[in-house]
Amino acid sequence: MPDEYVLLLSNEHRFVAKRGTINTHVGSVDVSDASYGDVIRAGDVTFLVARPTFTDLLQTCRRAAQVVTLKDAVQIAAVTGVGRGWRCVDGGSGSGFLALFIGHMVAPNGTVVTYERREDFHATVQRNIQRCGLEDVVVAKHGDIASFEERDLDLVTLDVRGAENLVARVHRRLAPGGWLAVYSPQIEQQIAVRETMEREGYGRIVTMETLRRTWQSRGGYTRPVTKGLLHTGFLTFGRRVTAIQE
Repeated sequence: MPDEYVLLLSNEHRFVAKRGTINTHVGSVDVSDASYGDVIRAGDVTFLVARPTFTDLLQTCRRAAQVVTLKDAVQIAAVTGVGRGWRCVDGGSGSGFLALFIGHMVAPNGTVVTYERREDFHATVQRNIQRCGLEDVVVAKHGDIASFEERDLDLVTLDVRGAENLVARVHRRLAPGGWLAVYSPQIEQQIAVRETMEREGYGRIVTMETLRRTWQSRGGYTRPVTKGLLHTGFLTFGRRVTAIQE
């Protein structure tokens, strides 16, 4: 991760910021020359200076649109096995969180090309790429995913309306065994996606959702917290298992 950023950690708080003066809820601290492992006090709180991880930086990125959450991004990684050196395309950048997550997985030799039609969202994605230090891995294109030309792809992710209309085009551009993953909050789109996948010769098709529930333990009593990150979206996966007839 870029050394221009530092992480301040306490038992209850976390701050990620560029080197210089960091304003926290307990006061300002100067970390211009701080080394990782230093201990710094702000008010009555003691912070450890640490190197921010990728997820630390990602969670401080600007949000211009609803993002694919980490619980869903991790599910994509778990199902597909995405890793170093993969060639990927992402449709519907939004704020770029999914493209950045995949970029972190495929670095340093892989690539992620992410498409976004809205100019303001595209500008946000470019800033977030720089913040996460992934300029050599993630390429943001201002345009419609429907016209993408990349080929021999290991993974294509879609978070766009009408994703079912792109299923055939994706299939022709996947490498043998390559994956398509479609995200949508509504099951109706996933039904349409599955029907098209089946017609186009995808295999290993599965639709799922991932729910996360946090537990708390206080005063000797343990129970689930009242609120949780439950339904965010459905994921449908399919794999190219047939030869392509051009």
